[in-house]
Amino acid sequence: MSRSGIESWKWAVWGALAITLLSVYPQLVMWGVRGREWNGSFAEVDGDEWAYSAYIQALIDGRPRRNDPYTGREESPGHPVPESLFSIQFVPAYAIAGPARLLGASSSTAFIALAVLAPFFSCLAIFWLITNVIKDHRLAAVGSVVVLCFGALGAGQGVVHLLTSDYGYSSFLFLRRYEPLAPFPLFFVFCVFVWRMLTAEQRFCIAWSVVAGLTLGLLIFSYFYLWTSAVAWFMCMALLWVVARPKDLRTRVWSFATILMLALGAVAPYALLLSRRSVTMDSRQKMALSHAPDLLRIPELLGFGVIVLIIFSALRGRINWRAPESLFAASFALMPLVVFNQQVITGRSLQPFHYEVFIANYVALLSAVLAIVIIWRRPQAMEQPVRQRILARLLFVAILWGLIEVVAPTKLIVRISQFTDRAAAICQRLGQLAKTDKARSYTTEGPDPRPLVLASDDKVALILPTFAPHALLWESHFDFLDLHPNERRERFYKYLYYTGIDESRFAKELGQPMSTLAAAAFGHERVIPDQSLLAKPITGEEIAKEVAGYQAYASSFTREKAAQHLLSYVIVPADGSIDLSNLDRWYERDRGDQVGDHILYRVQLRP
Repeated sequence: MSRSGIESWKWAVWGALAITLLSVYPQLVMWGVRGREWNGSFAEVDGDEWAYSAYIQALIDGRPRRNDPYTGREESPGHPVPESLFSIQFVPAYAIAGPARLLGASSSTAFIALAVLAPFFSCLAIFWLITNVIKDHRLAAVGSVVVLCFGALGAGQGVVHLLTSDYGYSSFLFLRRYEPLAPFPLFFVFCVFVWRMLTAEQRFCIAWSVVAGLTLGLLIFSYFYLWTSAVAWFMCMALLWVVARPKDLRTRVWSFATILMLALGAVAPYALLLSRRSVTMDSRQKMALSHAPDLLRIPELLGFGVIVLIIFSALRGRINWRAPESLFAASFALMPLVVFNQQVITGRSLQPFHYEVFIANYVALLSAVLAIVIIWRRPQAMEQPVRQRILARLLFVAILWGLIEVVAPTKLIVRISQFTDRAAAICQRLGQLAKTDKARSYTTEGPDPRPLVLASDDKVALILPTFAPHALLWESHFDFLDLHPNERRERFYKYLYYTGIDESRFAKELGQPMSTLAAAAFGHERVIPDQSLLAKPITGEEIAKEVAGYQAYASSFTREKAAQHLLSYVIVPADGSIDLSNLDRWYERDRGDQVGDHILYRVQLRP
């Protein structure tokens, strides 16, 4: 690499290090709070990360691609298992699990490493894209930091979100592991390859189109919302290129065709896997059938503003709208409008908030950065440098805002870190028993192939498969698993019965906002905001019907029902807050093993 190349990447590395330090703040807080008592858990950015880490741990343990870490069911001869979101989007899973298994690391350790490496390379990927378009490594380094630090603001999340809602808090949204964090840099790398394809000498076009198509293929098997965004952007870019540079199309047509053919080559096996998905998968993903436009999301408004700015500047002669850099800025601005409104044509909308928080916000910010630089330079001064003092101020503002975003929820980070790491201790104790408790071995027969655990706390149940190879009787994410609705409800009612939740408490919980039990009873999309465009509020009549159903189940409980899903272990808080009298009618408990804030019981069905 030439000296100038090293100098340009030096700026990029410093920006990437700043992003990395901001990204690992939650983990640093956990280590500081837990100290020598740390049990090896990662600091969560999003609650769904535990489901991802459970699947990674299953792969590390040598389980097949099609496995369910929560029910313990997996692919085996004579026992086929349908495809899931985990097994279809397998590229990042194996990219993480493979090295972790070779190094003897757990999925929790792998997630800590991912939180260091992926933000670093994400910033470098965005830098590489910006510097290719505007040919200024200092501006590109600052721009990459701006895009990532203001990502939450570009989605209406983070500190700004606290002004309008008290539900949840997210700062660096792309950090959710391993989706979208692991494949996140690939989106921008794909854009770089397309840029090179469109601007390189003709003899190199096909080569760049091949690597672009292969990268898109990796995205297809990585994360739905990233690859569909990449396709939407590529379509916008191709359309703008055809309109603005029709003569150039003759020399690029085979390059466009190469990307499309390679993408179709990846989509074919993807579609085959999708056709083998669980029959309950579609209902769990809350797809809305609607042709209604969706035009008021923040990334769309930002993109629309960039388009207006480009048009106005072109009419004033401040930019050459046909120039490749102008077309790229416009294509990034158009992409959010496409992904949020494709249902106008297709009639199907699949949880579009994922676009809003994981990719469209960053793409809209990227379009703004490119457009502002292009307009500021004007066509006559494309190499006009920016004063270093101005760049330093921009960088300072971006990093300061990023620091505010990650530091603001420190109390929340401390509280969650304390609980999850303490809960990890009891889960690790259960993992140790898996090696010594031979009486509770695995089986290939019956509905529960692995020893079954009842965890009264839903958070403990959620993190348990990351640290122990056991199955769960019930966990609030069970509506996302391959379970028949009758089995899912039976497990849910059994959990309520065993943990001493009576009809009056159940009714009260169902009426609470953001209730875990209400989400289990009626679906997450009716409890959690933005899960579905057409979600209906829960009515009193529905609550009464659900309570009556549970009451009938509890009053008719028998030993046969107790034996249907045979428990091996029970985990409850050590403070005695859980009433286990119903459980004790059917199971015998040992003296228990207290680890930290929880007690682990071995249980056996009474004769």
